[in-house]
Amino acid sequence: MYLTHALHRAVRYWADDVLTIDADRVFTSTQSADRVARLAGALHALGVGDNDRVAIVALNSDRHHEVFHGSWWAGAVPSPLNTRWSAAEITYALNDSGCKVVFVDEAFAPMVPVIREQVPGLATIVYIGRGEAPQGAAAYDELIAGAEPVADAHRSDDDLAFVLYTGGTTGAAKGTMITHRSFLTGLLSYQMSGAAVRADGVTMLTGPLFHIGALLGWYSQQLLGGKLVFVPTFSPENAMRTIEEHRVTGCALVPTMIQRICEHEDFASYDLSSLEFIGYGASATPDSLLALVMKNLPHTQLVHVYGMTETGCLTMLNGPDHRAGRKLGSVGRATPCIELEVVDPDGNPVPSGTVGQIVTRGDHVMAGYWNKPNETAATIRDGWLQTGDGGYLDEDGYLWIADRLKDMIISGGENVYPAEVENVLAGHPAVAACAVIGVPDADWGERVHAVVVLRPGQDASIEEVRAFVKDRIAGYKAPRSLTIVDEMPMTGTGKIIKGKLRDTIAAS
Repeated sequence: MYLTHALHRAVRYWADDVLTIDADRVFTSTQSADRVARLAGALHALGVGDNDRVAIVALNSDRHHEVFHGSWWAGAVPSPLNTRWSAAEITYALNDSGCKVVFVDEAFAPMVPVIREQVPGLATIVYIGRGEAPQGAAAYDELIAGAEPVADAHRSDDDLAFVLYTGGTTGAAKGTMITHRSFLTGLLSYQMSGAAVRADGVTMLTGPLFHIGALLGWYSQQLLGGKLVFVPTFSPENAMRTIEEHRVTGCALVPTMIQRICEHEDFASYDLSSLEFIGYGASATPDSLLALVMKNLPHTQLVHVYGMTETGCLTMLNGPDHRAGRKLGSVGRATPCIELEVVDPDGNPVPSGTVGQIVTRGDHVMAGYWNKPNETAATIRDGWLQTGDGGYLDEDGYLWIADRLKDMIISGGENVYPAEVENVLAGHPAVAACAVIGVPDADWGERVHAVVVLRPGQDASIEEVRAFVKDRIAGYKAPRSLTIVDEMPMTGTGKIIKGKLRDTIAAS
């Protein structure tokens, strides 16, 4: 199982068909493969050898496609980094991975002097943006043009495919080691479960390509044949324009992206009829949003994907379940190639309907954390990866997420799972976005605290919010305090950073 297989397959079956589109840059399968083989030759000339790490700090582009394949072709390991990180977090990851070459675009060109100064082991910085390369960086196209193509190294199976950094809001990110086998196992399991990335489709890549979900979509489409359309950053206007212009058939979005599209004032003016499939996940999705999407995009299949960097895709709730209104609050059933259980603190499976920790094992599981044996041992126990997520399996085998175990609130002796409260709160007509956290309380130990972003021209009081929630779930779960903010702190993958919210509330 080797990941350059998709490119070899594309050349064999769709040699002259367009493979990648990035604004005015359009390459066929044959052109793409030639550029990849030359890039691999250039990497060899720069001293990159087997298992060396090659980093990317850039917004989405066709250069990601070439650097991923070029790294594997050269025998190396790509490591795309979170584009929302600070310079300190980026240089930490570059030093931690022992990266030899880093590719940067125009958005990160100003970091070149900092990277040069703070990453002493780095051999070369390559500029993959548009326009002239900054001082201290090699020009990407010149590098490819001046290199001879080399033979594919055919890295495979248990060789490293990616080092993907997860976490990092405190500067202690962990490099997740994904092998060729684990990535392909997760991907095949994803496709076998009914993901609608189809042959001859057009996939829009607007989710960040440092994220495992975006990588699954990117690789699936080229493996089956079709086009890849790269979008640097998300905006609802750009996403809708891209779908209309390129007749996009599928994409992956986080819930906040879907909401911004469906609620956009110009939504009705775009032709989105080609869009057959939206994969979504990464954060809780309110029932009210699902209802809105199914109303506004009646022809589009929704697929809810649950997984993480360390595992790839674990469960899926497919289109027919959505349209039938079945199990909408769940994240679906386990995909075919994995084992999944819900267990108690001693690792024993719990009965249906009982909340415990979600664990998984199989070839899809990461090889471990880069340079972090203790964290690896704590996360993978007897072959089972501990997700840290709480949830339960119902009598039909559908998985329901309670919340991150560390985010569970114990208020007055009762367990409160923020995701449940957030799902209700998101249905309030004044609420545009919300998060629920636990804060210290002298009487209750912890109290349920809501942080909300209001819709323009709307207002809400704690009394109104409590009444709204108490009408729909148990009263002890209703927020006892409320903070209204202009925006939420977000990760690069669209998740709210609750730790920052807790720090802000504690300091206020």
